[in-house]
Amino acid sequence: MSAALDEMARSVVVREAEVMRFGLGDRWGKRRPAQRALARVYAAIDGGGWVDVARRRLAFGPGELVFLPRADEHAIRDRPSTSLAHPEAVCVGMRAVGEGALETMAAPETRLVIVDLHLDAAGAPWLALLPPAVRVTGETPGLARWLRETLALLAGAPELSPALRRAVGEAWAHALFASALRDPEAALPRLEALRDEPIAAAIARVRASPERTWELADLARQAGLSRSAFAARATALLGEPLGHHVRRLRLERAAVLLRETTLPVKRVAARVGYDSEPAFARAFARAHGVSPAAYRLARRREDGERAVGHAG
Repeated sequence: MSAALDEMARSVVVREAEVMRFGLGDRWGKRRPAQRALARVYAAIDGGGWVDVARRRLAFGPGELVFLPRADEHAIRDRPSTSLAHPEAVCVGMRAVGEGALETMAAPETRLVIVDLHLDAAGAPWLALLPPAVRVTGETPGLARWLRETLALLAGAPELSPALRRAVGEAWAHALFASALRDPEAALPRLEALRDEPIAAAIARVRASPERTWELADLARQAGLSRSAFAARATALLGEPLGHHVRRLRLERAAVLLRETTLPVKRVAARVGYDSEPAFARAFARAHGVSPAAYRLARRREDGERAVGHAG
């Protein structure tokens, strides 16, 4: 089942990983409203805290993290007895000590990293079936260590280019979603589809090269299934027909090429499997709301404004 769950996790598109660092004092806490198109991570470097979400209370300590895959309404505090009567209650005496970093005037007792993952989860309807929160501890040393070390890279390496930061953040987020999918409280339907490793292997090939022309009959034959059985199981795994999924992957890859390269639109279209530039432009506009050229211009303007803000 593991390969199928990992394929599901990769159907979430991570637009940006926004990292914030806090040095907190003796008493602190805050209520947070639900956020759309967002997942949130709380990770303790030193000290720890408690997260209350959906009638659950999770404690986390040094080296541990709490993952909220939908950023549901929740509260976070230093200890259960800390009152949050005021909706904006936070640690007092905070001051900026760097970009995305705040610290108390007194000696911090807890060092907390918060990561907001900005998502496009249109291709991941299973997200609603995940538990509201998942705690990752040292009980799974391989995964926990990788998550901690990658978080340290995201939080402490400002020299990473925006493209590399997005790539690292995406891999880190997909590992978190894969962990959440394995959580016993995840209410996943049709688990028989998830046990079908040949289906997951076929989808992995498609996801690796979405620009190719994939024939459903050929994929079904390789998986040892009829065309209709393969289509039904692939849809159960992905939450959408395979053809829709391939189009989504092509257009997501096109958006990356438009944002991060100077390739002409015609060559971008060819790179992602479109023979016709007008057909590509129509499909891209339906998915993103703007033409490929307008998308490129807007994203470059945003990157320029962000670079100016960082320099200031």
